[in-house]
Amino acid sequence: MTSRRHQKVPGTDVTYCVEGSGKDVVLAHGLGGLFHSWSALFPKLAATHRVWEIGFPDFDSATTKARGGNSVEDYAADLGKLFDHAELERAAVIGNSLGGQVATTFTAQRPTRVPALVLLSSSGLGEQREGYSLFQGDAVKKIVKKIEPEVMRAILRTVFERDEHFEEQLPAIRERLSDRKYKLGMLTTARRVKDACILPLLPQIQCPTLMIYGELDRITPVRYAHDAAKLLPKGELEVMDGIGHAPQIEKPEATFERIARFLAAAAW
Repeated sequence: MTSRRHQKVPGTDVTYCVEGSGKDVVLAHGLGGLFHSWSALFPKLAATHRVWEIGFPDFDSATTKARGGNSVEDYAADLGKLFDHAELERAAVIGNSLGGQVATTFTAQRPTRVPALVLLSSSGLGEQREGYSLFQGDAVKKIVKKIEPEVMRAILRTVFERDEHFEEQLPAIRERLSDRKYKLGMLTTARRVKDACILPLLPQIQCPTLMIYGELDRITPVRYAHDAAKLLPKGELEVMDGIGHAPQIEKPEATFERIARFLAAAAW
């Protein structure tokens, strides 16, 4: 788990932490919250860039309750609040899973603010229409009833190819989801984003865009990424073998090296 100190964007439930110096890069996490999404990638990028890690409103926050769960558009607005608060005129954005949908939506809305975009297993490529989801089968029903370790493992195995990538965090995840308010906020957010699709936005994205997907992704299978990459005017797709839905956690070194080359070539 990260030990970085998070600050709040004044007047919001949006949090962030920032380290490093150089050109700005913003990291946008997926539906699972902060979890340990950026624990490996953040310090590597911060060696050469000023890196901002955004924390979207917690599932048990007043903001999530008022919204009735968070939509992709809500999160894109939150990302804009960080940009404005930090006075980021231009910053590359890296988004994982739902964070990729948010990053794409924000880039389409404010194209002059994002000179380079990285989508790490972004969801929202039409896979939902064929039943692909973080919560497969009767997972939601089981979570609503009781949080059992094996239920959590079954869900996390849709994200990660190997248990070693989440087993250490399992007690903390279970504790959070045992909080009724937090669990309700997560499920209402999942309901609001489940049909969101970014495919119509991709032809509008004029900045260089790198898509990185795992060949074994069970949430957004890689065939959807191949089709989506064709819609990007300046897009490229990298498929990594042996991993699932979180390249930055499952293959952090290779993911960082690929992103570093891409950011250097983007030259903003």
